[in-house]
Amino acid sequence: MHVLVIGNPTAGKGRARRRAAALVRHLERRGHHVEWFVTTRAGEARSRAAQFEGRVDCMVAAGGDGTLNEVLNGLAEPERTPLVPMALGTANMLARELAIPRDPAALASLIEADAVRRVDMGRVEGTRFLSVAGVGFDAMVTEQVRHVRRGRLGYRGYVLPILRTLARYRPPRLRVRLDGGAPVECELLIVGNLRCYGGILCVTPAARCDSGRLDVCLFRSAKPAELVRYAWSALRGGLAEDPQVVHGSATRIDVEAEGSVPVQIDGDAWGTTPIEIAIEPAAVPILAPGGVQFARRASGAGASSAALSG
Repeated sequence: MHVLVIGNPTAGKGRARRRAAALVRHLERRGHHVEWFVTTRAGEARSRAAQFEGRVDCMVAAGGDGTLNEVLNGLAEPERTPLVPMALGTANMLARELAIPRDPAALASLIEADAVRRVDMGRVEGTRFLSVAGVGFDAMVTEQVRHVRRGRLGYRGYVLPILRTLARYRPPRLRVRLDGGAPVECELLIVGNLRCYGGILCVTPAARCDSGRLDVCLFRSAKPAELVRYAWSALRGGLAEDPQVVHGSATRIDVEAEGSVPVQIDGDAWGTTPIEIAIEPAAVPILAPGGVQFARRASGAGASSAALSG
């Protein structure tokens, strides 16, 4: 196989480079051709994915959810190239959901198996996502993270951005329409393609990444004290019992607000409202346990090694 590995050196509290290198060694020892790049700036994973699209059999995003999101958004035809999330970040939401092994040797075996699960892909306007989108407080925190982040993060790295956000936080007023229905007013919106938000908070427990629908969690009120209660309930898996929380699902979600409210996608700041969120069912092949053999196009990456070496 011809494999592209794109590593984010800031992921995994500095362990990403070492573990990605171990994966590369395992693959090369088994006779595979590996292209390996370590990113040096935001957006480079996206450009590398675009550069090698159609020339490799699969792409490994060795980092966190943000690295995987960059790779996904670098592809012109995301349905053609299998992706592999190598869980080196903080939350690793999709990798957790699909039980993708963390051990480099086990991950090399998974890549060799070349079996995919096709997962749904969300879109916020023209930007793709695989795990989660949020409007309101959590997106305000990611906006704060973007301004203060200097390299490695981890869960503890969110404490100061959360406190700074709370210091000037005023709950926004959102109007959300599910599949063109009547507007529902709320102060925080989480749209999940997976069950767990951030890998630990059970916010959309009914979500499945291959259901053809996006699950929605609307918080009617999101005052600071209530946010703490919601987080505790989500940790314990009891959020569905809260009377201030409304769960649903849709293929299209339209969000308007009083003023511009921040939006986050897969844990990174994206922009502001108004937005339309939609889903493309079974759009992205992910190499994962329990998958089926990937059917490659005759003109695809199978003949790419010679082209690259020429």
